[in-house]
Amino acid sequence: MEFNIKKTLQNTPFSDLGFGTKLTKVGKRLINKDGSFNIIRSGKKSWTIYQYLLGLSSLKFAFLSLAFFIIINCVFAGLFIYIGIEQLKGIPKGDFLSDYLYAFFFSVQTFTTVGYGGITPVGIAANFISSLCASVGLIAFALITGLFFARFSKPRSHIAFSKKAIFSPYGDFNSFQLRIVNTRSHKIIDLSAQVVYTWLDVSEVETKRHYKNLELERSSVFMFPLNWTIVHPITNESPLFEKTIDDIRKEHGEFLVMIKGFDNSYNQLIHTNTSYLAKDIEKDVQFHPMYTAYSDSPTVLHLDCIDKLVKLDA
Repeated sequence: MEFNIKKTLQNTPFSDLGFGTKLTKVGKRLINKDGSFNIIRSGKKSWTIYQYLLGLSSLKFAFLSLAFFIIINCVFAGLFIYIGIEQLKGIPKGDFLSDYLYAFFFSVQTFTTVGYGGITPVGIAANFISSLCASVGLIAFALITGLFFARFSKPRSHIAFSKKAIFSPYGDFNSFQLRIVNTRSHKIIDLSAQVVYTWLDVSEVETKRHYKNLELERSSVFMFPLNWTIVHPITNESPLFEKTIDDIRKEHGEFLVMIKGFDNSYNQLIHTNTSYLAKDIEKDVQFHPMYTAYSDSPTVLHLDCIDKLVKLDA
């Protein structure tokens, strides 16, 4: 059988963003609202602790760091108890719990290189464990500091999407619209947007996923000081032409939105994405203005109005 590469290229959906045509599960998003892919990896996966720690939320990372600090010092306190608490000079006689707490606090002082001097190790075993504790502490704090800096300096998009997309008049046409805004005051430039509509073609023979890149009224803006309403005019060449929200629901349509720009604060490219299903679309409405312009004072951008909609007059 002769392989017709020209025909293959003609049939290739170049807007599929890498999902392919075989993902045909009904009712499942390709991209979650938070921008993550709706994909679960199973089997043998590549895993590194560095990437895992970078990907944790700030609260989980802080909790994990604190848990590591407590556990490692509990381990060293146990080692001091094992070799004999008498090898730590300066600890008053007491019960097991008192001895363990003193050993724990001595481990903390050694681990953090504070070294108050109230308790001192006596003998080779105690000094060896103290040296090991100090060494582990230096390495641990260097690693945690590096992770904190990497997480702090990691480029993050603070672009918010409107919860709802809308079908609204645009000139002589209807249109599909969504709105984005930068929730921080730092400058983002050279911002670009891409919207891809994907739907399922269900037949008796097979179910196939299709993709179509939606032509936007404006696909990029050089500066992003205010909000940006991304508009796709629904002309007769649009895959949405003469379609209703119910039609989109029936063909399991999904709007995949990709945003990319250059953040001056990080001096790096940032990107974010989301998606909209039929249930996320409103009709016969328009977005309420987000900013108020004054003649004698700076323009005010109302971030809380990103999701505010106004009904159109009948």
